[in-house]
Amino acid sequence: MFIRTDGVRWEVEARTGGAEGRSKVQQCPGQASAEILADAWLGGRPEWRQLVP
Repeated sequence: MFIRTDGVRWEVEARTGGAEGRSKVQQCPGQASAEILADAWLGGRPEWRQLVP
């Protein structure tokens, strides 16, 4: 799960199967909605961890 922004636009990407796997990208109007969507897609799974570059 990735949340990305260019400072104006926000998007959430869910990826399965690594770099060569399938992905789904959804545009969001802001940070809060991107975080809500990412949390919903994760389904509250405690085994997920946050990576910050």
